[in-house]
Amino acid sequence: MPTVTPVRMTNVSDIKKLSASEAFKGIFVVNGLLKKTDKNGRPYWEMTVSDQRGSLNAKVWSDAGWWDRSTPDLESKPDMLTESQINSLKGKVVGITGKVADFRGQLQYNFNAITLMNQEKYPPAQYVAHSEIPLPVLKERLESMIDSCRPEIRDFLKSVFDGETGRAFCSAPAAVSNHHAYAHGLLEHSLAVTDSAKAMADTYRDIYHSLDTDVVVAGALLHDIGKIYAYSISPIPEITLPGAVLDHIALGYAAFDRLACEANLTSDLKLQIGHILLSHHGQKEFGSPVLPATLEALIVSAADELDFRLFCWKDAVKDLLPGQNISAFHFAAQRRFWRSAAQNGRDEESE
Repeated sequence: MPTVTPVRMTNVSDIKKLSASEAFKGIFVVNGLLKKTDKNGRPYWEMTVSDQRGSLNAKVWSDAGWWDRSTPDLESKPDMLTESQINSLKGKVVGITGKVADFRGQLQYNFNAITLMNQEKYPPAQYVAHSEIPLPVLKERLESMIDSCRPEIRDFLKSVFDGETGRAFCSAPAAVSNHHAYAHGLLEHSLAVTDSAKAMADTYRDIYHSLDTDVVVAGALLHDIGKIYAYSISPIPEITLPGAVLDHIALGYAAFDRLACEANLTSDLKLQIGHILLSHHGQKEFGSPVLPATLEALIVSAADELDFRLFCWKDAVKDLLPGQNISAFHFAAQRRFWRSAAQNGRDEESE
């Protein structure tokens, strides 16, 4: 009899390094599932799954198996999932077996069997991505940045980040996709923007003496506060109804206005920081109601854009194989990214 090579358990990053005709299996959480019909009228599904290493889009054809292992009894033969169970898989953990295919010169991932796992034994939170930086480290950086400000701004920021608002901020994603779309992503992104913006402010203050570094810090920390209302994570990042119809900028300014009034923030600081929140996307076509018009707003907008682009670079090149240096086209950034040979070598040394 021919020898059958067992398929080892894989993660998303491993799967993306496979070649056509190679098989894979693994355990993932379902991000999305959309039923469609092929040209012959047969149903198929487009499915997105994720783990702590990333997300994967795949096809599930009509001959795939859908199985139920959600009960603790693993000895019994699994039942087939009902249509209702299939439609409610989003946010649940599934076991996947699949194969890589070559479709018109592009790699395509096909799932051949999908098994609903026991959600207590395989909790979804265990299979979703989160910041690579430990949460205690992120919180310590947040406290240090707040403490660097003068008393009026420091006390206001402490009032914002204490209690329920702070807890929501520290757990929220920064997006549903594109950048920092994972637990603690909002905190990680906001701190990176603040670090960059403060460094720019410290540099330019020798030229522009009126530049207020503390306003830069406050605006950078708060620029995306609306995302705690625009997105949820249960356990995967999802957009909320207010996020879809109002967007995080409007939600963030409304929350800031309320918090500033409760803290009796001076009208001048309220106006300066509020302007940063409303202008941080830099252009009206990108969602900003107004354009950055102050030194502080220009700096925060630039830092926000930089952190987004750098994350896109990292996301695009992370799955390149040794010897590859140009990424696939990154639609969010509207470009291909280049990882130089020197960077490739440093990345390999760090693994």
